[in-house]
Amino acid sequence: MPASIDYHEAAHGQWRLVYLGELWNRGAQQAVLEMVEAQPWAKHPQTLPLRLTLGAKEHELYLKVFHPGRGAAAWKDALRRSKAWRAWRLGLELENAGFAVPFTIAAGEQRRARFLRRAFLLTEKIDGEPAPLFLRAWLHCGKNKARLAAKRAGLRHAARLVRRFHRAGFVHGDLVASNLLVAFDGHAMNFYFMDNDRTRRYPVWPAQPFWKRNLIQLNRLPLPGVTLQDRMRFLKAYLDIGKVSAGERSLARWLERRTRLRREQCDGVDGSGDFRRLMHWSGEISPTADPKELR
Repeated sequence: MPASIDYHEAAHGQWRLVYLGELWNRGAQQAVLEMVEAQPWAKHPQTLPLRLTLGAKEHELYLKVFHPGRGAAAWKDALRRSKAWRAWRLGLELENAGFAVPFTIAAGEQRRARFLRRAFLLTEKIDGEPAPLFLRAWLHCGKNKARLAAKRAGLRHAARLVRRFHRAGFVHGDLVASNLLVAFDGHAMNFYFMDNDRTRRYPVWPAQPFWKRNLIQLNRLPLPGVTLQDRMRFLKAYLDIGKVSAGERSLARWLERRTRLRREQCDGVDGSGDFRRLMHWSGEISPTADPKELR
């Protein structure tokens, strides 16, 4: 696992770059910068797959391109590090705290008179799938007791991982299920935290209100094979409780109300009516679960 001292910093024209020396070369740098500069401006980051020969070996990679904000956001970008740079630094912090994140090869930001023009983050491809796609493959595991037990164990493991993530002071910027990537080795599910450009680390107690926001985000998407009972199992594992007390039932009702609201705001669906029907998976994967947008 690399540390910050393993990365080299360099200037290249208007670019400021950071990269792993043994996995970087002039040809890779030219290819990456040309690809970044060829992308038209977009409100949201773009994620592009590519292959590069690094360290005498071909690597499957994902290049995430960040574009500058406009108006007031442009002035904010001028006074702070780019999202790409922050994602690199937070990735190192998460790794040091024992969490799995994409392996960063390089990051960079281009500025003119301090104003951000572009930024990028280059990471290795992970052999896994976003949680919604992974769960779809396990949709009919109810007839197989072993796979059903594995699915429930995976949900409990994810809940405990998120609890540990929060207890370490981390808050994810958008912890929807599609930003948890699942790598299954045939025995256990390992989870990677994706899209960490808006992840922050706070002193533990002031961060508690943000933890609830992450729980709402995780609860928002209907997921293949995930029932309301599974969602309650997740909450119980997150809270590390056996029986649900009045306080936990109150939290569950609050999460339901907030989930209804977020389904209306983010997904344009009617959040009223039966909650089981609202959270029933329709057979389609949300666009936010597109792997090309996640890695």
